[in-house]
Amino acid sequence: MNIRQLALMILIMSCVIPTKLLYGQENCERYTVETLPLLTQALNNNDFDKIDPLLNNIQTSCGINEYVQRLRILMQIIEKKNSAAAIDLYWSSQFDKSFLQRLDAADQDDFATQYERHKEKYNFYPLRHPLDGLIKVRAQALLVSDSYTLTDQERNILQLFSDTAAPENKQNSPSNDQDEQQRVPNYKIYKDRHKAKLGYVPSIGVMSPLSGANKVFGTNLNLGFMLMSSLERKFIFEGGFKIRINSNDRNIDYNYEGSTVSVNSSATAFMGGAVGYKVFDNDKCILIPKGILGIDITDTGITESAYSSGYYDPDGYYYDGGYTDRMVTINNVHLGLAFASLFRMKNQKYIGFELGYHYAPYDASSKVLIPIQANYGSFELFFRF
Repeated sequence: MNIRQLALMILIMSCVIPTKLLYGQENCERYTVETLPLLTQALNNNDFDKIDPLLNNIQTSCGINEYVQRLRILMQIIEKKNSAAAIDLYWSSQFDKSFLQRLDAADQDDFATQYERHKEKYNFYPLRHPLDGLIKVRAQALLVSDSYTLTDQERNILQLFSDTAAPENKQNSPSNDQDEQQRVPNYKIYKDRHKAKLGYVPSIGVMSPLSGANKVFGTNLNLGFMLMSSLERKFIFEGGFKIRINSNDRNIDYNYEGSTVSVNSSATAFMGGAVGYKVFDNDKCILIPKGILGIDITDTGITESAYSSGYYDPDGYYYDGGYTDRMVTINNVHLGLAFASLFRMKNQKYIGFELGYHYAPYDASSKVLIPIQANYGSFELFFRF
């Protein structure tokens, strides 16, 4: 075969293979869309004899995928058949990771958009499909049924399908057999997938000066948004910002360009984070003491104009200079200690309360001409999504 013939063959294959792949995907999507309602109806009506042929049709067009294997395992357990090989294939194909990704995506508000953008990733099987719910309910029923004697493999896989935690006792732990341990993952990694995710934490509360003089800032509303690390680990990290609305405060004597000006702050922004250590966790309640470190940026109400000259960027474009307005702020370190308690709700999200002590020396700046109370207490209500 000469170079010209080889090049022609490569050109033909480069045209044919993508066409076949595209046809295969379209064929898989069509069969899946047609078959899913039939599978859902059959499982809902306990017409188990109809399910296996339908799964075979999808597998012929799409190959083995997560939800086909999930339903096949469920049917084998229901019909008290040997499910070991099917379960081994599920683990070895890492379908468990695909399933958990599916659950996480289905939890999002934009799940429908995510599915439309990534249909192939989800095997053309819509997120939050009724069949998911049916499989979950059947798996939960099998786990509590007295009519079934489940193997450790079957119990572990059903706990995954039902999205529940595995009891940590000898009866439900994997077999001591070395091969069995290798093919059945430690189910603790699935114990609570909601804990493992990054948490979005909006909060609302109040901050008030503690006993003492110089209470320039009174009791004020505090709003915040933080990111919280996984709750599975002992150390918990947070980062984000909070805004205190200074509606209950007195004027501050401030040195502005050599003159004493009486200013009034509308808000104080905190930017920073916290490091906590989980001292108690029984799944329903979590207790976390934490240390706080950040910066407070307090508005003075003064706006000044600053001039900047024109400049050339690296590509040779010239940008005109001119005057820009900027706020004059009081900046200081913000240290604190806090104690947070989180309570899990039915939707697996958390509601929490936090008590805190804060040290914020606003008058540390040489431009602040009056003493200001530096010790504050806070109480916050927050949610972890």
